[in-house]
Amino acid sequence: MEKIRMGRCTLDVASRKLYDANGDEIAMTSMEFDLLVAFAKNPNRVLSRDRLLELAHTHGEEVFDRSVDVRIARIRKKIEVNAERPEVLKTVRGVGYMFVPESAA
Repeated sequence: MEKIRMGRCTLDVASRKLYDANGDEIAMTSMEFDLLVAFAKNPNRVLSRDRLLELAHTHGEEVFDRSVDVRIARIRKKIEVNAERPEVLKTVRGVGYMFVPESAA
């Protein structure tokens, strides 16, 4: 799981970086990176906000379940072709979010 295609971007787990289609680095926070890794490790599985907080929580940082929604929205702006109609990080109403890899879309 070194490099994972996520929408129009590539996540490089080893270097902790996200790259656009041109190979340019996209700035992201460590929590955004940790969320992307959590999704990459659980493709096509619905992850609740609580589960995402468990998987991506930076210790010592106070986080709330709604902060996941804010971070997902920011990530979508970076990786989705159209953040208003997400195809990569889908919302499963009342449950959570799911990473849909390109091959499964």
